[in-house]
Amino acid sequence: MKHKTTDVKHSRSLLIVPLVFIMASACRQSPVVPETLEADFIRYRIHYLEEQAGDIPTKLLPATMEAYYTDYYILTRIEGFLNQFSLVQVADLKLKSVSTLLNFFGNKLYYTGESKELPAGIVPLTFTNLDYKNDTAVFSGLLSHRIEVELEDHTRYNIYYTRSIDVRKPNITTPYHSIPHVLTDFRIQLSYLKMNLVCTDHDHRYIESAEFQIPPDYQPVSKKNMEEIINSLFTKD
Repeated sequence: MKHKTTDVKHSRSLLIVPLVFIMASACRQSPVVPETLEADFIRYRIHYLEEQAGDIPTKLLPATMEAYYTDYYILTRIEGFLNQFSLVQVADLKLKSVSTLLNFFGNKLYYTGESKELPAGIVPLTFTNLDYKNDTAVFSGLLSHRIEVELEDHTRYNIYYTRSIDVRKPNITTPYHSIPHVLTDFRIQLSYLKMNLVCTDHDHRYIESAEFQIPPDYQPVSKKNMEEIINSLFTKD
């Protein structure tokens, strides 16, 4: 009888081991992305810090950027030139990677970066200090807190972030990766474009998850080629 009891216990152990393995594997699998996602939508007003971007007067360039923050993806979009130009960044928050989609006069290209790599065309920043301050401001109803930024070249300026939007890796598309909150007022440089982006509108929207996928008519290019093309859009050569 003791021998049979031992066999039963051993059989149960053999069943438990694969069951635990299956459960652990299921936990590691990515959750199914819903067809429709709830998003925090922000429209940013673009203030260009210089009158010229290469050979292009900045007054002719797009005046706004749209951003969608969801639990799975972040999407930013700049459009202009009578809908003949669009630059879209799609961040996959699980993979920690960003795809840059460029459409100019019907030429549709994309580049997907490595994990934690800055999007194509975004100029990196080297911070010597990020000083979190206590004073606040409100941007389109979003209570925001100030950070005093100091760069390696001793440039100083203020940016603002809000704690009112809860999203993972909110700055994966910007050089401000270490800030864990959505920015409401910040500086960024795309190619020759030195910009200050300020939140002017915020609401909650629903967006189809298909919007975060790369369309089949976009062709892949290298990061070097993508950045060369983006740079060429602001020069005569």
